[in-house]
Amino acid sequence: MKTLIQLNNGEYAISAEYTNQVIADYRDNPLIEALPPIRSIEEAFVQLGYLPEYDENEVQLSAHYRYHSLTRLIRFYQPLEKTLELEIRFSRLLRDGYVYRNPRNKTHAETLIELHRRLENKEPLGLPPDIRKTASSLSIIGFSGMGKSSAIERVLSLYPKVIIHKYPLNIMQVPWLKLNCPNDGSPKTLCLDFITKMDGILGTTYFKQGLKRESLSYLIIHIGQLARAHFLGVLVIDEIQHMLTAKSEVSNSMMNFLVTLVNEIGIPIVLIGTTKAKQLLQVNFRQARRAGGHGELIWEQMKKDDNWEVLLSSMWKYQWTKEKVELTKEWQDVLYEESQGIVDIAVKLFMLAQSDAIESGIEKISTSMISQVSKKYLKMTRKMLQALKEGNLDEIMQYDDITPFDVEDFLLQREKSVNMRDLITKQKENIAAKREEKEISVLQKVILTLINLEVEAKYAETVAKKVIKENPQISSQEAVQLALTNINQHVQYENEKVKNKKNKRSTNIIFKIVDNGRKERNSAHDSLINKELIIAPFSDKKLF
Repeated sequence: MKTLIQLNNGEYAISAEYTNQVIADYRDNPLIEALPPIRSIEEAFVQLGYLPEYDENEVQLSAHYRYHSLTRLIRFYQPLEKTLELEIRFSRLLRDGYVYRNPRNKTHAETLIELHRRLENKEPLGLPPDIRKTASSLSIIGFSGMGKSSAIERVLSLYPKVIIHKYPLNIMQVPWLKLNCPNDGSPKTLCLDFITKMDGILGTTYFKQGLKRESLSYLIIHIGQLARAHFLGVLVIDEIQHMLTAKSEVSNSMMNFLVTLVNEIGIPIVLIGTTKAKQLLQVNFRQARRAGGHGELIWEQMKKDDNWEVLLSSMWKYQWTKEKVELTKEWQDVLYEESQGIVDIAVKLFMLAQSDAIESGIEKISTSMISQVSKKYLKMTRKMLQALKEGNLDEIMQYDDITPFDVEDFLLQREKSVNMRDLITKQKENIAAKREEKEISVLQKVILTLINLEVEAKYAETVAKKVIKENPQISSQEAVQLALTNINQHVQYENEKVKNKKNKRSTNIIFKIVDNGRKERNSAHDSLINKELIIAPFSDKKLF
């Protein structure tokens, strides 16, 4: 188990543990030895996936709870061939970038000294050839919603943010840093964002040194010093197409800045953008040395093949309608037709169909429902999907940067109508969001635990709500125990009522006479006459 070290900002970093390397180029380099082992394809496939928790009994929950469960699909991630290819390329890019930055070599110290001297004298970067070492770049290009950002996030999650190397190295290694390209395409904004993110990861205070007033050239040198001092492995810049919105001189300035990072400072870079950025990268970034070393990864929509079937098969169990449907070829065809192989849209259609089925009370999704929700909620993307279907590249380029539909926000808005439909009291609007999420989480856990203990669903919900309402700060474990205590007390009370009812009958003289008479097959009327508690009609006898 990795040893954790708490940083000044309260975050945790792992302590370096060194592993002997099989590859000769990687040996005796503590930066590479401290990284997780190189993964096989099988290992990467398992570790890259994220399949959220799912309980079959959740379908018994009320509609508004199932709406919260639906958003779990947003975090669902099934690695496919492209993801595995990205993991392999990133793994090589990261390690290759460290080969010439071994802290045990004097070159590293010479570089830091030179960078510091230039920083103090506010000189241009231009490191001498005997110090400068080149790095590589990788670009990932594809349409919005194809899963580029999700894939790189999953790959980055396999590597720690910070690794602490103790004596004699005494360094803080940052294997990767991910930034979004500023909307205005400004390299200075990107530089300041870089420094802010490094402070957030390391718990340092570099940004407070009045850097906003400094020139771009000064900031670039400062970034170079930070990157070298903290051994930044790879810099990832997403949404690179934002440079197209900037003025040409700003755009050129940004591209020159990126080339400088690769060539002069020696930091590998991953650039991610839509197809609009492709020409920009090919024209302006080609001067970066070894730019083709790790190449360009084109992130196209999925084909209707085994990968598509694997994706849907993994996703299909996440159904929260009362009645489930089986994954058939028809379902595969319909979802592909309506999403054109764009994973983001396929997952959202699956979620939206379930939300409609739950709200309408149908409680079962159908293929026709997929088409209906697509027309109803994804109007902005339909033209782009049609262009993809027809293979019309000119049309596709027009719709390249359509903002993906925010299904989580949509479901939260729809939750209000579902709550009204189920006649469930709405929580007060001024309750803090975190507290509300905690209450929902605790409530769901308690209800599901009680259901698993064979408590009837509606009764489980009633008891759980009562317990949490009376004890707002209670933990889920304590709430379950208290709920079970309440249920047991209720059962005992009901049993006592039945017992008392029986005892009352057994001690009542009239009931006793009637019960004894029935044993002799006498009617209640005859038994009471025989005991002279009543008289027969037209009889001359008197009771008293």
